[in-house]
Amino acid sequence: MQTECSAGAYEFPASYGRRVVARFDGGRMSSDGGVILVKQADDILGLSRRFAACFRDKRHPGFVEYRVEDLVRQRIMGLALGYEDLNDHDALRHDLIFGLASGRLSGGRANCAALAGKSTLNRLERSGQQADRYCRIIADHEALATLFVTLFMDQHERAPARIVLDVDATDDRIHGHQEGRAFHGYYGHNCYLPLYVFCGDHLLSATLRTADRDPRKEALADIRRIVEQIRSRWPRVRILVRGDSGFARDSLMTWCEDNHVDFLFGLAGNTRLYDRIASLSAEVRDEAATTGRAARGFASFDWITKDSWTRRRRVVAKAEWRHGNRYHRFIVTTLPQGMSDPRHLYEQIYCARGDMENRIKECQMDLFSDRTSSHTIRANQLRLWFSAAAYVLLTALQRLALGQTSLETATCGTIRARLLKIATRVTLSVRRIVLSMPDMFPCQHEFALAHARLRRLRQAI
Repeated sequence: MQTECSAGAYEFPASYGRRVVARFDGGRMSSDGGVILVKQADDILGLSRRFAACFRDKRHPGFVEYRVEDLVRQRIMGLALGYEDLNDHDALRHDLIFGLASGRLSGGRANCAALAGKSTLNRLERSGQQADRYCRIIADHEALATLFVTLFMDQHERAPARIVLDVDATDDRIHGHQEGRAFHGYYGHNCYLPLYVFCGDHLLSATLRTADRDPRKEALADIRRIVEQIRSRWPRVRILVRGDSGFARDSLMTWCEDNHVDFLFGLAGNTRLYDRIASLSAEVRDEAATTGRAARGFASFDWITKDSWTRRRRVVAKAEWRHGNRYHRFIVTTLPQGMSDPRHLYEQIYCARGDMENRIKECQMDLFSDRTSSHTIRANQLRLWFSAAAYVLLTALQRLALGQTSLETATCGTIRARLLKIATRVTLSVRRIVLSMPDMFPCQHEFALAHARLRRLRQAI
């Protein structure tokens, strides 16, 4: 049943002597006309189909109206279009454009809408480890975790010579009494600590962690799984793992060294490290005092802690003074001395990891990966993966179709606002489905170019 409004018309102040009246009576219209481009990218990537293959459907076939693939595609498309709440789908299930993108224009039975409502989608997200009377669709979490790495490798025509894996954790604030709820002293609130792994703008892993455990220690399991999966297909690729000082743990660094994986981690400063670069710090301080501008210098040396490290490692130090204050930083790495000088290693290689935080912001702010309001951790992990899938889909659309356009480096939110949110009138006939879009749409060039590129790619499949 469609949503009913109590008021039939909305009066606004008169303009140029005429009444201004608004009504929701436009008929078969949608505000998401650009989603048909996302549908093409999904077909090329096979994302919804492959995501749905990670579920086991224990429902009775005779009573199934919506296949798992239909539900998965509907949920991912909804997140990509900005509908984070399942309640939105009670109205979206009647949207013809949304149905076209989800592959269903009508229900299979009488009195059934083309798409599923909030209750059906909620049962999908609340998938447990075993089927019960309420949830009979089981998500295979191990298969879902490996899917994102497979999608990453599939988007390369040949194995790259070297890749950089950026790892970082962030806070996901929770307000209810979800399973695993815990207070985190650094962030100052109850939260989860999801752990992300990216390679450039490719998302390889999004693992939900509780705030009462150190995600950096648990990062080893995700890094090991990802590296083993990549090397099973690309055995000769060189891998560099990059992260902040929280990941400079002996267990992770030792595993990387034993498995020929390079790392570059921040290293927390202490009095011993500051004493080690005392002469460099004095030189930089004198230079800053003389010139009146910020000054910095770099050094590289072998280092071992008193008891937490099991072997000596290369440390690069940045000594910086500005405005009379000290801003010293340290990094630890397996990259040898001859590969890059300390300044280049810090400024060009290590500092580049900061771009990963922009990708995390896209996942959380544009694609609602922090909407973890289900009671169980398992259900919230599945929600996180749905948001991750929406991110993968939109960034795939960007790589496949939006290169050399104004949206080539745009965020997912900007792509949605400028390219996907198009007012569209839908006309159904026996032979055609006609989508009529505004002739004043400002991104017609980007739309036309994306359509041509995606059509060419589909024909090549």
